[in-house]
Amino acid sequence: MIIHFHFHFKTTGVTRSVESALGPLDLLEETRVFGYGISTHKISFFKLLKELYSKEKTIVHTHRNNETLFALTLRFFGAKFKLFTTRHAESKPSSTTNYLMSKADQCISLSQNMAQNLPIETKTIGHGVDTEWFHYNSKKRVPNQKKISVVGRIRKAKGQRDVMEAIAPILSQNPNWIIQFIGTIDRPTYAEEIKSIASISDVEKQIHFISQTNKIEEYYQASSVVIIASYTEGFSLVCLEAMASGCTTIATEKVGIHSDVIEHGTNGFLFPKGSVSTLREVLKKVIEQAQDLDPEKVRKTILDNWSVTSAAQKLFETYTTYRNIC
Repeated sequence: MIIHFHFHFKTTGVTRSVESALGPLDLLEETRVFGYGISTHKISFFKLLKELYSKEKTIVHTHRNNETLFALTLRFFGAKFKLFTTRHAESKPSSTTNYLMSKADQCISLSQNMAQNLPIETKTIGHGVDTEWFHYNSKKRVPNQKKISVVGRIRKAKGQRDVMEAIAPILSQNPNWIIQFIGTIDRPTYAEEIKSIASISDVEKQIHFISQTNKIEEYYQASSVVIIASYTEGFSLVCLEAMASGCTTIATEKVGIHSDVIEHGTNGFLFPKGSVSTLREVLKKVIEQAQDLDPEKVRKTILDNWSVTSAAQKLFETYTTYRNIC
């Protein structure tokens, strides 16, 4: 059995990545999740203990420090299992995180950039997305009102202010375009800065703030463009979701897996993080010069290399390999 731990109430990129992998993994071997924040494929505490104290080939996979600490506590009291843990942040880990990861049997990083920041050896396995759930639907896009989406928590590290500075003068000349910021507002003052830029450019009616939604796939389908202006990303599921939905995706280069997925000008566009001027030039090409990318070609990148089925298969092969050598 494979058991993923998930101890987090809020829906995050980690939550979505774990949740999406459960189904494909369960087709390969019985897979369950213990904890809270995910409602499918659940295993009870009683069944968890029965599994961990009766079998030695069980895989436990953690994603946060609190989950790893709980797993190690169970092991201290005699539970027998193979412990995998995935690092989900691109930043240099704390000494506590390093210590906990060193106690795992196998550590996984999401990208080569992330692996380079870790002092221990890891295997690189990226996430994937459900390409049936996130798909292109031309009927969802309204020709006379084109939408740009910026998806993610509203905070400085996500770069939404950069997006607003870059696009404000372009929106004023293109009234048939709107931009929507989709995500929980972490700092109201930061959101007010974005609104202030829109007000100065007289484009308030062309920007919308939308709370975190369980129907994000519908927003992707209705969007012509998705902008990811993050300064740092552990991975960037938004990039994969947007491209799987056929959106022209504009993202910061060398952040998360953006540069691994996007070939500039072919299946998306890249710009240096924090460079408002470069982002504005890209947006002019996309909006004013109508440099449209073929949605099906954009989507094919994800179908070929970044599907959740492919990611689950790579994980399963890693689990199996470790069992066979131990």
